[in-house]
Amino acid sequence: MEKEISDPIYGFVRLSPKEIRIVDTLIFQRLRHIKQLGLAYLVFPSAQHSRFEHAIGVLHLTDRLVSKTAFSKDEKVRTMVRIAGLLHDLGHPPFSHTTEVLLPERKSHEDVTRRIILETEIYDILRKEVGLDHGDVEALVRITLGEPASEEERLLSSLITGQFGSDRLDYLRRDAFFCGVSYGLFDHERLLSTIEEVDGKLAVHMSGLRALENFLIGRYFMYIQVYFHKVIRILNIHLLDLIGKILSEKHFTDMDMFLRTNDATILAEAFANPDLREDVERIFGRKHFKEVFTTKVREEFEEAKERLLDKLPPDRIRFDSVYKEPYDEEILILNGDRVQRVEEVSDIVASLRPIEIYRIYVDVDLREEAWSLLRG
Repeated sequence: MEKEISDPIYGFVRLSPKEIRIVDTLIFQRLRHIKQLGLAYLVFPSAQHSRFEHAIGVLHLTDRLVSKTAFSKDEKVRTMVRIAGLLHDLGHPPFSHTTEVLLPERKSHEDVTRRIILETEIYDILRKEVGLDHGDVEALVRITLGEPASEEERLLSSLITGQFGSDRLDYLRRDAFFCGVSYGLFDHERLLSTIEEVDGKLAVHMSGLRALENFLIGRYFMYIQVYFHKVIRILNIHLLDLIGKILSEKHFTDMDMFLRTNDATILAEAFANPDLREDVERIFGRKHFKEVFTTKVREEFEEAKERLLDKLPPDRIRFDSVYKEPYDEEILILNGDRVQRVEEVSDIVASLRPIEIYRIYVDVDLREEAWSLLRG
């Protein structure tokens, strides 16, 4: 019997008994205790949502998207791609992307997701209860991680990982909703209704161009106003300093330890350890370093960085840089009987430029001195 989960974005999301079996595992339930936006709730107080509800939303949108393809009637493929969407974030470390840089050997959360699917009870459920063979599970992993081995898998993977795949469509609306900002609240129903499969790729019909522009511009502003917010960025820097004192490499390589580590276990250790009081105060006592310099020009940043490092203690300065393209891959528009790139038909999209921000933060006690040095 199907189960309905109430979601503030989509209403009710229906899951099959086999999907519920996966959701009910401790492995998947762990996602309830990993904030979708890390410490963003310290700036946007209602940004308390987790990877758990995001994963449910991705399953829902993946199903909507697969219905637009030639696989819409293939129940096995539909089941596989729904579950691929459900499992896509299993490997996130505590506080989501913030701490991903701590994974050893340049690993990513996708690498950990692969291990979880193949090495834990999730694999047994996929084999024994969902009815997939080993090759199917391997294909599911490739689809969920954006590593297709064929053109068919490329299309199915794009439903989740593509430029307007279910992952991005969900996180943008969900993050905007819970942050209380309007930038990401694009017309997702219009966009979904105008997506079509063209020669094994997803494209947006010309009638959906405004909804697509709304989506791309909304994502652009969400990066500027939320994901790259100056206070969130310095809080994340302080968080990495803190977590580096709590976790060892084994927490990321030993699967049992990894699956028992989440935001709550990190915070419990941080608040209980008196040696970490200063780190905790920086983040949760609002004693974080303050921005004293920002620019879009790397040369200006390097000059300011050198000037401050020459006079101030390095441990009381933090540097940050971010870069983001407005979109990461080719976006196709179905314009009559022609397929065109979005920048060919949209002046708005063609005008978008990469987001590039360089910032310098210092301990609050050094702010006046830093400003004086930078002015000189």
